[in-house]
Amino acid sequence: MTRRMERAAALLRNTDYNVAQVCVTVGLSSVGSFTTAFRRSFGESPTHYREHFPSPFAQAMMPTCIYEAVSRPRSSRNRED
Repeated sequence: MTRRMERAAALLRNTDYNVAQVCVTVGLSSVGSFTTAFRRSFGESPTHYREHFPSPFAQAMMPTCIYEAVSRPRSSRNRED
């Protein structure tokens, strides 16, 4: 069970899975039992645990060339759109 809870904590930190998806992924079938076991292991609910870590999307790196292409102002004057 300890390994399952460690895996669940990693999934909560590094994915956008909801609590039910994490529960099923680590091999448990009851969200209530999962939440209780997680609280015993980490001292807080899975939802509150996740709040301590930034979103996986916030951690994603975007290459500078993509950022500049997306943020470049569009000019309708040249009709390149």
